[in-house]
Amino acid sequence: MMVQRAATISQSIIVKVAHCYNISDEQRDVYESHRHHIFSVAYYMTGDEREAESILESTFIQSFAKQSKPSIAMLDEALMSELYRRLSLDPVPAVSAGGQRLNGRNVRRTDMEEALWELPLRERLCFLMRDVEGYEPSRIAGLLATSEADIRCTVLSARLRMRSLLAEQHSTEERWTEQRFSMDA
Repeated sequence: MMVQRAATISQSIIVKVAHCYNISDEQRDVYESHRHHIFSVAYYMTGDEREAESILESTFIQSFAKQSKPSIAMLDEALMSELYRRLSLDPVPAVSAGGQRLNGRNVRRTDMEEALWELPLRERLCFLMRDVEGYEPSRIAGLLATSEADIRCTVLSARLRMRSLLAEQHSTEERWTEQRFSMDA
């Protein structure tokens, strides 16, 4: 169901873009090869599927308006432009390195996603770009018009905050389990 909806959304966006500009097969290939990446960053930054679709559409329209076959760098710049326009990306306070430990346990994807939503916007964006999308700190710094050192600190802060949030979730689950078993006894 979700895959069909995504395919329908993808087709409707390409039709809108094609309507505004005469797009070629090359442009369609650019769109198809980068839409997932742009949509996923937009979605994890906004938490809203429709807003993410709107950002996706605006990103490609903006890029195709500048160049018929935009590079990934141009697409990233257009994406950042849309995110800055729609969100408030302020610097975030650093998180101390101390905190709870995960003790080598595996983390469920749903727990990771919950923790991700707790991050401040700028940390979330830097974390997504570095640890999820695999961007180099220099590339992120260029897109966010800041220094590599700032990006490294922000990503480290996001990782520490994620670790703390995940440990907190884990300890809450353990307390709940202990309470449940003590009630059963």
